[in-house]
Amino acid sequence: MRLDSVTLAAVVGGTVAGPVSLFSGVSIDSRSVAEGDLFVALAGERHDGHDFLAQALGKAPGALVSRPVPPGSVPAGATLVRVPDTLAALRALARYVRDTLRPKVVGVTGSVGKTTTKELTAALASTRYRVAKTAGNLNNTIGLPLEVARMDEDAEVLVAEMGMSTPGEIRLLSELVRPDVGVVTAVAPVHLAGFASLDGIEAAKAEILSGMGRSSVFVANADDPRSLSIAGRHTGPVLRYGLSGGTDLDATATDLVAEGTGTAFVLRLRGETARVVLPLPGRHNVSNFLAAAAAASALGIGAEDAARAAPRLLPARHRGQVRALPRGGLLYDDSYNSSPVALAAAFAAFETAAGERRKVAVVGEMLELGPRSRQLHEEAGRSIGRRADLLVAVRGDAEALARGALLAGAPPASVLFVADAQAAEAAVAERLAPGDALFVKGSRGVGLDRLVDALAPEAAP
Repeated sequence: MRLDSVTLAAVVGGTVAGPVSLFSGVSIDSRSVAEGDLFVALAGERHDGHDFLAQALGKAPGALVSRPVPPGSVPAGATLVRVPDTLAALRALARYVRDTLRPKVVGVTGSVGKTTTKELTAALASTRYRVAKTAGNLNNTIGLPLEVARMDEDAEVLVAEMGMSTPGEIRLLSELVRPDVGVVTAVAPVHLAGFASLDGIEAAKAEILSGMGRSSVFVANADDPRSLSIAGRHTGPVLRYGLSGGTDLDATATDLVAEGTGTAFVLRLRGETARVVLPLPGRHNVSNFLAAAAAASALGIGAEDAARAAPRLLPARHRGQVRALPRGGLLYDDSYNSSPVALAAAFAAFETAAGERRKVAVVGEMLELGPRSRQLHEEAGRSIGRRADLLVAVRGDAEALARGALLAGAPPASVLFVADAQAAEAAVAERLAPGDALFVKGSRGVGLDRLVDALAPEAAP
């Protein structure tokens, strides 16, 4: 959204130094700032944007600052808008943009599936509307305000992913964007390092209700009791989706059949039916599609529109991508992130895609699981250990995952624990045979996406 420096100062409660400038974008990264951007100098734990003002203002016409700027440290003619707190100013700017453009807002949160659901919802909504969506993992208390602040002026729908690692974050984000449609995909043991229990995670996810009014539509996963529990606290309309096929659901799927690396099924959406061919693997992705279809239906998009869009819905990079490997092999790349529930769902989808091939599973440590981390890793190992012909557990508490596989009866020769992604790459390169199916999943901090790019360079961008 275009904004001049005088209006900006009024919006964020700042004062202007320098000429009047017009901004056409917003950036917090001096390395990627573009012509016409407003550079917001945020002070983080490791870096302070004020230290990079000269670099940013080589392209950007101006910046939001909260600290004194030494004379001569920025280019002549640059505009500075001084505020007490640049992060608070960024959020104020985001609220102004949301209130000025007034798009329909779909907020998506949940312990698993929220990024895929966000992408699918945006794709379905784009069959009728001009859609803005949060990019990549910009779903936190900095990234979401940034995405809203730089939303295109012609956006009719905003699909906003809301992530969190501590209580209060979803509340802040929901009150910022005020969803017309709110989705909670599931409540599961993720981010346990910041919460004492699943009850705490449920309470945090329920904070999405704080920004929703009585006319807002809540979309609940009928297969997840805690999502339904949150729905019970909403004062407005509720849409329920699930895989049971029940006639009481607003969105459901029947007659599921695996087709290649995807799934075909009959979609029932608020009284309408259509046959869908979804090129995403696994029942969990059918559930994500149902969440998106229910959310899109609140915007007036029906079953036939959703079905026509489905064949073009491809997985995001490192999020359930299935690719062919040389000489008949197969790669299931879900290396972007992991949790116990997501691992179980992805491995089941991998088994279907792999068919009769030899199954090689590279499973990285699942981070942020708190005091129960080793227990949850061992349980995951017990579940998948005997279903893989070779299991390579990578880093830290994944050692407990390897132990769980052995306790479940996996042959010792088929289970390996290695210290890091580099060691995993070497182990897999030595053992992967032509025609094998390779499964890769782990928390982002483990770095297994680099292993994928090394072992399957044709899958890299």
